[in-house]
Amino acid sequence: MTPQTVVFDLGAVLLHWKPIELAMHLLPAHAPNPAAAEQLCERIFQGLHPGATWAEFDRGSVAAEPLAALLSAQSGVEAAELLRFIHAIPDHLHTKGDTAALLPRLQAQGHRLVYLSNMPSPYADRLVAERDFFEHFEDGIFSARVGLVKPEPAIYALAEQQFGLSPAHTVFIDDNAHNIVTARARGWQAVQFLDAAQCERDLTALGWLN
Repeated sequence: MTPQTVVFDLGAVLLHWKPIELAMHLLPAHAPNPAAAEQLCERIFQGLHPGATWAEFDRGSVAAEPLAALLSAQSGVEAAELLRFIHAIPDHLHTKGDTAALLPRLQAQGHRLVYLSNMPSPYADRLVAERDFFEHFEDGIFSARVGLVKPEPAIYALAEQQFGLSPAHTVFIDDNAHNIVTARARGWQAVQFLDAAQCERDLTALGWLN
């Protein structure tokens, strides 16, 4: 029987990721209100697309201190402030309990669970050590550990090889539309995540939950 595999993204799916709130909390002089924080986050994260400075942190090709220096040049924020911001992020990646509650339900229906996440190594190490939901996953890929990032097709090809995926028997859950497009182009089923209730409805409609 072909394994039915659910591939989860982590950030903004199983982990709260609210960079605007984070910027207002940690960089109030530069992000005194939501509009200013949104503009600052655009300068820092640049949409997290491949080639963006932050995406290279996710790829593992730049460490935190040089990242802060690079981000300072593009954001106008002092490198020391940005380094504190970078180091503080794991403390704010709280588990989304409503999404985590889907994991045992999917397992109970016989599905394999794996993860495919754009994540720098320092954050990945912390999360694996601290978050109980990883016990539900059979395997996973963090971008920084393989030198690839979503939505590059190569990281999906690696996932297919490492996890033994059959694309037609795979569903991918991610909040990022570009990542969803690449998954579907490889023949995976995919659900663009908005919230846990919507994700549950979509998985049910696709026949992955009942």
